Amino acid sequence: MITITPLEAPCAAEVRGVDLTRDLSDDLMRALSRALYEHRVIVIKGQQLDKPSYQRFGEQWGEPIPHVLDHMRMQDHPAMMTIGNTEERDKDDRVRNGAALWHTDQSYELVPASATMLYSIVVPQAGGQTHFADMAAAYDALDEDTRAGIDDLVVGHLYGQTRLRDDEFNVTALVGQQQVDAVPACWHPLVRRHPVTGRKALYAVGHGAFRVRGMDDRRASDLLFSLKEHCVQPRFVYAHRYEVGDVCVFDTLSTMHRATPIGLPTSPEDGSARLLWRISVRGLPVVHRHLAA
Repeated sequence: MITITPLEAPCAAEVRGVDLTRDLSDDLMRALSRALYEHRVIVIKGQQLDKPSYQRFGEQWGEPIPHVLDHMRMQDHPAMMTIGNTEERDKDDRVRNGAALWHTDQSYELVPASATMLYSIVVPQAGGQTHFADMAAAYDALDEDTRAGIDDLVVGHLYGQTRLRDDEFNVTALVGQQQVDAVPACWHPLVRRHPVTGRKALYAVGHGAFRVRGMDDRRASDLLFSLKEHCVQPRFVYAHRYEVGDVCVFDTLSTMHRATPIGLPTSPEDGSARLLWRISVRGLPVVHRHLAA
């Protein structure tokens, strides 16, 4: 029997009693999507997935997105990536910790991600958490005058553009002109209404957000940075500590997230290895596509 238990945290719920290799029914997906849109983050415990079964689960949430960093895609599943500290490329700090800054997946693309999922394969004994900021709660907590002043603003996004906090790493760099050309600057509303729930949330005020239409660049930078600082207060943030078999799904239209910086294993036995499989999707879940008609 499926159980959905809200965590003692600003957002997120834990899901048990599900075997994603056996059940991807509409009833299950409706239950999971309701939980996701209510809690912004769901953690489905105890899964044993191979790549094809994980891909099938991802496709229930939307259209999987091959990442612009095409050299980091899985060769046999190009819409999936590995995230961790166990591959040769991870020896580069800028790659291994390239997600250790506040960001919203694919916000730098014209059609951004609507959900991302991370499947935990190898878990370090310490560290490795993913931090999630509840952008709907952060919007609701703004005073009425601030909400009125930002509701209609439109923000320019470009991969690699960001104003970092002292505790953030820079994003993994694009490699080559082909990747640069694949993600030209685009525009998104600063405040979005969720396509399923209709609830308003601040959108993507971290990495990529660099300009506000009709606003001086310095003033725009200060506004976006102040909103980021507001959103990442502890009262809005949940840090997930993975267990092997966790599938962590988050609503990228209502959250912002960042990785915890992590070092390299010194030996296979030191307990510091980390490995996640990542899928991001765009569009509505299969069970909600009637809303797009």
